[in-house]
Amino acid sequence: MSSAKEKRANQQLFEKADFDLGDLLGGSKAKSLDALANGTKAETADPIGAIDYENLTNEQAAGQEISATLAAFKQRAQTEQARFEAATDSEFWLGVCFQTRAQKEAFLQGVNMLQHGDKYIDGELLAKRMGIALPEADVPYNVSAKPDKKLAAMVLEEKS
Repeated sequence: MSSAKEKRANQQLFEKADFDLGDLLGGSKAKSLDALANGTKAETADPIGAIDYENLTNEQAAGQEISATLAAFKQRAQTEQARFEAATDSEFWLGVCFQTRAQKEAFLQGVNMLQHGDKYIDGELLAKRMGIALPEADVPYNVSAKPDKKLAAMVLEEKS
């Protein structure tokens, strides 16, 4: 069993950790997508690498490890929340309707897009053709070479 002194020291360490369970579980929304701006895979720093173990007592080192690890969890939760919001945002498309097919085709011909399809048009290409400058977008896509097992199972094997 722990002594009263050890229990008191542990309680003090926990209080110093600035613990917020809501943040740890992703409850706070990230304010921007800056976490995604540098590519699809962020480099993770060692959260306890900067601790000066030589000049600390075991209790101090443990407290700093807990605080640093908690801060890393909070940062990861915010990054994951931003990634999730970007991956599940469905407000990136629009529909344009005309009264007749002839009107639709006249419009597509007028903006020099008919050769690019008549149902689904690349918005960036259409904006470029219309002289509209769009804001930059660095959208991370899953480009892993690892195939999805469920989708791969649906593919019929080619017969040679």
